[in-house]
Amino acid sequence: MKRILVIAFIALIAAACTQQNKDTTDYKVVRDEVMKFHDVVMGDHSVLVNNQMKLDTLLKNLSGLKAKFPDVDTLKEKETILAMVKDLSQAENDMNDWMHKFEPDVTGKSNEVAVQYFKDERKKIEVIDSLYKQEIKLSDEYLNKFKK
Repeated sequence: MKRILVIAFIALIAAACTQQNKDTTDYKVVRDEVMKFHDVVMGDHSVLVNNQMKLDTLLKNLSGLKAKFPDVDTLKEKETILAMVKDLSQAENDMNDWMHKFEPDVTGKSNEVAVQYFKDERKKIEVIDSLYKQEIKLSDEYLNKFKK
């Protein structure tokens, strides 16, 4: 009876080890997913920069804005534009910081450590993606107000 229990226990451990090895993801797969997601986020980068340029143009031509929209409080609009440009720039800076700190080469690290690193990096870029989308949406809405 003891012998059967020992054999069953060994078989159970062997099965668990085999299952654990099957669940281990290669870090290269996770790294590639992070890079693909980064490329998607960078697609929004051009929209973000374009909106920054449009806001800068509005800021430089507040008198023209007043002529086209006489009821506009240009002082208030200047403050709004400056705040939006600052927020868009911060989103861009967050992406630049992430890119400078991102290290795709994980030489010397175990697969598990590398997988965790890339999962953490994915979370960071997801936050940046949300920030990009939020700032683009807000600036698009603002620019649409002036048909820009």
